[in-house]
Amino acid sequence: MRRPFLASPLLAILLGTVVGRGQTAAPAGARPDRLFAEDEVPRIVLTLAPEAVAQLRAQPREWVVCEIGEAGKPPLKSCHVKLKGSAGSFRPIDDPRPGFSLRTDKELKKQEFRGLAKFQLNNCAQDGTMLLETLAGDIARRAGVPASRCTHAHVTLNGRSLGIYVLKEGFNKEFLSYFFKDTKGHLYDGGFVSEINPGMELDRGPKENQAPLAELIAACREPDLAARARRLEAILDIDAYLRHFALETVFCHWDGYSFNRNNYRIYHDPSTGKFHFILHGMDQTFGDPRWYVFRRPSGLVGDAVWSLPGIQERYRQRFMELNARVLRANDWAREAERLAKSLQIRVKTASPGDAEQFPGRGQHAGNLIRNRLEQVNAQLEDAARLSRPGGSANLAKYAWAPSNGDKGNVNQAEVGGKPSLRIAANVDNGGDHRLGLALAPGRYRLSGMAQTKDVKAAEGKGPGLRLRVSGQADGAKVAILAGTTSWRSLTHEFTAAEPETTLVVELRAESGEAFVELKSLTLTRLP
Repeated sequence: MRRPFLASPLLAILLGTVVGRGQTAAPAGARPDRLFAEDEVPRIVLTLAPEAVAQLRAQPREWVVCEIGEAGKPPLKSCHVKLKGSAGSFRPIDDPRPGFSLRTDKELKKQEFRGLAKFQLNNCAQDGTMLLETLAGDIARRAGVPASRCTHAHVTLNGRSLGIYVLKEGFNKEFLSYFFKDTKGHLYDGGFVSEINPGMELDRGPKENQAPLAELIAACREPDLAARARRLEAILDIDAYLRHFALETVFCHWDGYSFNRNNYRIYHDPSTGKFHFILHGMDQTFGDPRWYVFRRPSGLVGDAVWSLPGIQERYRQRFMELNARVLRANDWAREAERLAKSLQIRVKTASPGDAEQFPGRGQHAGNLIRNRLEQVNAQLEDAARLSRPGGSANLAKYAWAPSNGDKGNVNQAEVGGKPSLRIAANVDNGGDHRLGLALAPGRYRLSGMAQTKDVKAAEGKGPGLRLRVSGQADGAKVAILAGTTSWRSLTHEFTAAEPETTLVVELRAESGEAFVELKSLTLTRLP
């Protein structure tokens, strides 16, 4: 059995204790220890009456009565089930693999399935490895950031085998007790691509006294930055939010709160009077290893926090601490491979086909995690080099964001075997690739090898290909390429003064196309 949690994640952080996937030691009472300890894969049998199946066909988000059983054991009666999943993962009840949300205690208040009163069965429609949410949750809890535990289960519905699912614990009092001493506060569901707002769905807590939520919203909208800082410090655990945001960034969790206002819960802790964010929906993580580690968050809270004086340096410190204590201190790629091998053995009897696939799934998940964490460390090393005059960083490892990408004129392509940023002039006269970086104040040089083909500059259409910095007056200092040229060096020197500097590779012209070789793009700190 894996090592248990400590009672307090904060205590675990302070003591540097290894926090595993197992169970916390407190509070006392019935706990689902064995379920998450990799001892077995439960075989869950769901039984629904024909009228319940018909109701799920018509209203898949409404609870219906079901039985939850296991082979050889009496079923739990008067349980409830509904279908889960959003745009990418939802499957109807007659699909080979619908996803389920389950409750055992809606009618019988103390009834539990292996210590759980609320849990989900995820169909992994968007995670072919069937491992990413489990591993991301392990990393999050190791960092003291609230996230559900996961295990795997074989699921049968009305005699029909559905195969292996990810079983994920629900957000209820049991879950909250792992992270907070007081579980009587307000727990809000962020909903589908929805911002924090006065009408948020309330999962737990009294319907009266919604003043803390109103204050969080008002504090974020406070125009005076000094006053905003005081109000946010009083209503939001800012350091906890920064750790949450750091993990969303490390995970490339584009579908979480900070980048899509989706897949999140917030909890108001009565013991401190402050809100905390809860990670959720991490089945599409580790997708792009080039994500910038110090990128800016979005959303009401992200925008408000990021504008506070000194917050970028505070975030940088939290990120470096998390990287050293959690990410670099553990071989998470090997953990993915180990977990997959364990599952291969445990699911062999229940689902032989899945058992054969788990070694490959573990290797794939391990490669995703390994590549991402290697890039995280490479970008942190770049940041250290760029903090000193003479230091430089190669920018090929970063995710340049194309504009007008849906029109096909701004993309990445190979030219003579060289991966390059490509821009073609069209009805919009071209476009650009952008990269935002958090740079220390100072002078810098952006350089790269560029090539143009039939670029025709014209009045009102643009001057040609250039490197520049967004928001800065260019004047005559910006070098420009036009016509048809062989590969040649293009440079631009600038002063960074803002917390974030956006580098731009841009083509503005009447016709033609231009290329900048990715591996040649370099940023250098000048004396």
